[in-house]
Amino acid sequence: MLSGGGARSAFQAGVLRYISEAFPGVNFPVLTGISAGAINTAQIANHVGPLDEAAERLEDSWRDLDVEDVFEVESGLSILWSLLWNQRDKPESASVSPEAIRRQHGLLDTTPLWHFLSEKLGANEGILDGVSENLRQGRLRAAAVITTNYTTGQTVTWVQGQDFDVWERPNRISIHAELTVDHVMASTSLPLVFPAVQIGDSWYGDGGIRLSAPLAPAVHLGADRILAISNHYPRSRAEADAPSVIGYPPTAQIIGLLMNAIFADTLDQDAYTLERVNRLVNELPRHRRMGMREIQLLRLRPSVDLAQLAYEYKDQLPASVRFLTSGLGASETRSPDWMSVLLFLPDYIDRLMDIGYHDAKAQHDELEHFFSGIPTSTLSQDSTQDDDEEEIPVLEEIGEDR
Repeated sequence: MLSGGGARSAFQAGVLRYISEAFPGVNFPVLTGISAGAINTAQIANHVGPLDEAAERLEDSWRDLDVEDVFEVESGLSILWSLLWNQRDKPESASVSPEAIRRQHGLLDTTPLWHFLSEKLGANEGILDGVSENLRQGRLRAAAVITTNYTTGQTVTWVQGQDFDVWERPNRISIHAELTVDHVMASTSLPLVFPAVQIGDSWYGDGGIRLSAPLAPAVHLGADRILAISNHYPRSRAEADAPSVIGYPPTAQIIGLLMNAIFADTLDQDAYTLERVNRLVNELPRHRRMGMREIQLLRLRPSVDLAQLAYEYKDQLPASVRFLTSGLGASETRSPDWMSVLLFLPDYIDRLMDIGYHDAKAQHDELEHFFSGIPTSTLSQDSTQDDDEEEIPVLEEIGEDR
């Protein structure tokens, strides 16, 4: 399960490269991605070949990426104008092309990202043909991309796979689909910043907006072990208690909190809740478990704050993006999460992939236990554990009500 975080998702590419090198032959039959994590999911699911080749191509794609490949770098005046432009003066979206829609809606035009992904994924008419081939060869069982339906408010998981039943939960549904670049674009569409994407008759945006159970899609698709790669640094209690700003919080600080609520906080809470449920299930005899089962979960997270690291590279941003981030007060907070999401710069991306590679290497033993099916005990590294609680395995129980 690959979570979101904009440019910070390059961290996941480094993790996957180490895994492919250290554990040759490892394969992930179920892949799920949210927001920018959907880009990595699409790359791995669409590559016809072993994981080491897919991971290498994924890193190459990130290395080839620059700000201009994600969105049109507009002037500061154009950005300000897009904020103030009266929506009623815009033509109806139904009468214009997708490229025109991306220019009319959202703060930034993401047409370059559509073309970049289409090229890197070798998408014929936008379709990810490699997913079908991997399903046919048995290398893949299911790939899922998670979006938010702006029309209905539902979280929609688009799944291309075999032998699974669609599910429906409060505000969460799944749909059989042939995955396309548009599904990936929709999942990565940051609220307000990037334009929504039309799929069918509805408009879709970032998959993390209302997703309360990010681990659930993988379980619905039959996973009994989940490797969740997050881009969110787990702060210590002392770090969490230290204020990020002095005085009234700037807009960038508030937006950063909203971004973390979308990309990170739900995963931590979901894992914690599932951990508790799993512990309770272990207390029940099998005939009373009502179809529930244990799910082994290993979370990998960065050893450094990727957002704070962004400060070192902010001067490399185009002037218009610096105008946008500084105008919202990004320089006034010590936790520039908002800026880091848009920091699609080669130097920053290389740094994140290197961190991901070495962080995965540092957790080699946990990964080895995970791939061998041996339960791992990583909760002691997590700030959510109470000091007076015994250390328990990070085993997440997700039952049929998931």
